[in-house]
Amino acid sequence: MQTTKTISTLVTAAFLTAVAAPAVYAADASETSSSPTAQKAGAYVDDSVITAKVKAAFVEDSQVSALKIKVTTKKGIVTLAGAVPNAEAGQHALQVAAAIDGVKDVKSALTVKAS
Repeated sequence: MQTTKTISTLVTAAFLTAVAAPAVYAADASETSSSPTAQKAGAYVDDSVITAKVKAAFVEDSQVSALKIKVTTKKGIVTLAGAVPNAEAGQHALQVAAAIDGVKDVKSALTVKAS
């Protein structure tokens, strides 16, 4: 079971790295242009970077299941969806997400999974 969890964590971290690296490069490139299209692209890239950072924080946190919580970001507002084992775990996930740089607000669509 521990091996499966470790492999799962490594796969998730690799995925997040693959998503975040191009997004950071695109964010740097978009800063050189001030066209409305470039600004929209920059906002989208910023949102994807925030999402990747939240997911990475969940992977690193032993109290949050990164695989059971879906993270979406729009205009800096993060929404968490999925099942958590108890209300305290849900609150902790919200706190972890709120601590990420660039997050303006965190909304919860989390449900407590019945035992």
